[in-house]
Amino acid sequence: MPADSSVTAVADAFQKLTTSDQIPKVTKYGLWASWAALVLLAACLIVVSFLVIDSERRAEEIRLQQSTDLVVQSLESRILGTAELLQKTSMRLMQVQNGRFPMASAELSATTLMEERSEVTSIALVTKENEVIRSWTSSVSPTIERRQVGALLTEKELTAAVARVFITDTSEITPLYTLKDTQLVYADLIVPTPSSQQVLVARVDLSRLLTSAVRFSSNDRYRFVFLENGDYVLEGDREQSTDAESAVRYEAPLTLLGRRSDVKTTILGTSFDHALSATNKVPVFLVAGLSVMLALTLAWLFYYQRQQHRSHRLLAAEYSLRRAMSESAVVGLRVTDREGRIIYVNETFQKILGCEASDLLGQRPPYTYWLEDIHERLDEILKAGNPTPEPVTFLARRKSGEVFHAEVRLSPLEDENGRSLGYIGALYDVTAQALAREEVLAANDRFTRVVQSLNSSLAVLSDSDELYFANRGYERLFGRSSEGAVRLLESLRTLPEAEHREGLYDEATERWFDVRVRPLVWTKGENARLMIATDITARRELEIAREQQLRRAEATQRLVTMGEMASSLAHELNQPLAAISNYAGGAYTMLENGTLSSERCRTAFERIENQAVRAGKIIQRIRGFAKKTDAKLEPVLVSKVIQETMELANIQARKLNARLEIDLEENLPTLRGDEVMLEQLLLNLLKNAMEAVFESDNHTIRVRVARLEAHQNMVRFEVIDHGPGISDEEKARLFDAFYSTKSEGMGMGLNICRSIAELHGGRLGITDTPGGGATFSFTVPVWTGEA
Repeated sequence: MPADSSVTAVADAFQKLTTSDQIPKVTKYGLWASWAALVLLAACLIVVSFLVIDSERRAEEIRLQQSTDLVVQSLESRILGTAELLQKTSMRLMQVQNGRFPMASAELSATTLMEERSEVTSIALVTKENEVIRSWTSSVSPTIERRQVGALLTEKELTAAVARVFITDTSEITPLYTLKDTQLVYADLIVPTPSSQQVLVARVDLSRLLTSAVRFSSNDRYRFVFLENGDYVLEGDREQSTDAESAVRYEAPLTLLGRRSDVKTTILGTSFDHALSATNKVPVFLVAGLSVMLALTLAWLFYYQRQQHRSHRLLAAEYSLRRAMSESAVVGLRVTDREGRIIYVNETFQKILGCEASDLLGQRPPYTYWLEDIHERLDEILKAGNPTPEPVTFLARRKSGEVFHAEVRLSPLEDENGRSLGYIGALYDVTAQALAREEVLAANDRFTRVVQSLNSSLAVLSDSDELYFANRGYERLFGRSSEGAVRLLESLRTLPEAEHREGLYDEATERWFDVRVRPLVWTKGENARLMIATDITARRELEIAREQQLRRAEATQRLVTMGEMASSLAHELNQPLAAISNYAGGAYTMLENGTLSSERCRTAFERIENQAVRAGKIIQRIRGFAKKTDAKLEPVLVSKVIQETMELANIQARKLNARLEIDLEENLPTLRGDEVMLEQLLLNLLKNAMEAVFESDNHTIRVRVARLEAHQNMVRFEVIDHGPGISDEEKARLFDAFYSTKSEGMGMGLNICRSIAELHGGRLGITDTPGGGATFSFTVPVWTGEA
């Protein structure tokens, strides 16, 4: 019976959540009386504290006013004294009539003055034209910006003050200012000199003066700052002032040199709250005593209330629980008795379901908002006795009929003796999380489908070469083992950088792959590597076939070039052969006549040998040019390419009456290329240029070689002619295969030339020559040490 009565009392307490507390009226009045006495005592303490603080604040204002006025008087008298001392020293600092300074005397006088007046950081002697003709800097407190001799004063306020000094012959001082990257306040003091053409300009560190004045007056507990027209001179002072809005402040006018100006300069003194009661300890003791009395009263009241509440402990605990549950706005809470009857729901629970508490109270399982019966699942979780029971997710329905995803967590409700009173459940609307989880699963499914349908082989490996993941493309070629991926990665690591674009050949599968590797972090934070191997066997076979076809076309083109130059080459060979015949015939004739001496015989043989060597070099050059070789990119000298090409080009030039000029930039670097191919490319362009200028008035062809200004790692070859030029329509198709501007041409020469340029990593282009003609240019990369 006692247990049932306790449960009934708890249920009644939850149902009467919005009613007044059932505490006896006598106890309630006693509590009110105790708190009323405490409030009156606290009010008296607060009033007394405010009176004491106000009195202390007024006294502090008077002390601050006196201290600020004393600091202002000290600053004004110090500035006035500095001005008088400058005027006395001006005789030794000014420039004499012959344009020279009394160097030793001036330097000693300026140094002595700045040592005596440490606030003077620099002195400058200035003319009427605002030119600095002499400058001194303090060694005690050097300034950041020194006025240089020969410089002009540009500050508007300073130049105006200098002009007034020349007119009135009295001392002037500029408004306050700061220098860049400093937190110091300066002013320029201008005093006349015995010379009507010169004045002294002294930069005065007012911040140092202010610090000295404060230290001298023993007012270190106050803070003084400069104001001009009510605004802070230093930005740092403004930021510090906003941190103490309740501080005591007093502003005193600062009149420098005894004259007022358009700019209102003041000194703002501030006394912070921590300075109050610093001199008079009586208020501190008074407030402390009253605080102790209040603490004792509070302790007594707390003891009395503890005794009063001892008999109502259970009711107070239940009331606190009801308040905590009712004020919760994060999760929906419901309380049921041991039979599952709902005896309480909070506002959040009502908002989640969209109904009133009266619609839910008294319901038993299955509840009306369940779309599926989860009673058995909840019983299993409660019987398991897990201190942190698993949440149950289910579909719920609001009063409006809307269906949503819900999650409930149950916990037993027990009294202080461990007896079960019922259960408390927390309801969450997890629709957003459920939909997000479904979207993630759908996205994962789509991603898996995409990855599995890729033609490329995709694999994820750990640092220890463990296979984390592989798609079907990988498994089709390499199986479910990591051996294939490890083999490709090892081959990629040993493959030279320049051959990466050609792909990687796997001997095990006899296929070509384009392999890409990227580091990534796997699902549990492990470091992993993503490998994507794309099968490029078909493309690579086409490239190999194309390269072979290009080599055959290049060899054919070289033979065609030799055929086109055959008559010129025959003429070139005929000259040494005819000379050999003439020398041999002449020697034979002299031998028959008996006039062939040993000296003449030696001369004839030497000339025959020279002509034979000349003919052999021509034939060797033709064979080297026409010989079919595979492309091999290696270091090539520009001078050698030009020399070998010009040996053949000059033969054709003599036939076509063309004049070749060479313009080589100095200190050209070594090229990266195939020497024979570069000679073929340059010779083709020269041959075309010679044919173009054959019928022109200007037969000069210029070959210019220089580095590109924008790309220093490229060298540009230019073949410049002054022929008829090439139209824009022909330029668009000029490099196409089988297109030619000549009736007898095959249309393959420039196409092969472009292929050779692109094989070297360069480009072949055409522009118009100023004054008429065409300029063909191609680029070749510089040798960097890598093939």
